[in-house]
Amino acid sequence: MLKIGINEELYELYPELKDKRVGLGVTNIVIEYLEYTGRFVFTEEKEDIKQRMIAQDKASDKGISVNKIDVKGNVILAKYFVYIEVYDFSVSEDEVVKVNGQQTTTQTTRLGLQIKFVDAETSQVIVGSGLGEASTVKTSSLLGDITDEVKFNQSTIGITTKKALETASSRVVSRLITKGVFKN
Repeated sequence: MLKIGINEELYELYPELKDKRVGLGVTNIVIEYLEYTGRFVFTEEKEDIKQRMIAQDKASDKGISVNKIDVKGNVILAKYFVYIEVYDFSVSEDEVVKVNGQQTTTQTTRLGLQIKFVDAETSQVIVGSGLGEASTVKTSSLLGDITDEVKFNQSTIGITTKKALETASSRVVSRLITKGVFKN
């Protein structure tokens, strides 16, 4: 089971997170990334999907469906619950005016993620954190309109998320290897 730590309460405290669409798609990126490592198997946690699976199985058993579903065993329960929390988000701008009259503005987006694996049997927590950073650069002439702002580049959210996730995931996997959950 995977849950992302962005909720309406956090958005109310920090409206810029919602304005910048932080959290949108983070769960999808996390699941895809962790599954790609070949070390994780995810189980469905949405109740409506689980109910559809049960209904299909019953229809198959009664011969109502055209195709027969061959259920292989029981549902696999989660060994770990995984939570992803955004612990840091910022956008900063740095301006540099050069001698030749050009102005360079660099907008840097930072996003920090923390991954928590909670053992379903013991409630032991294994944690890994990572910080991602991406920048957008704009160069303009002082002879032009110097009031132009650098528009926020939405793609920096995805870039920073992936960078933070790579670091946090490698730290969690290293700790899971140390604890003997995975082989080295």
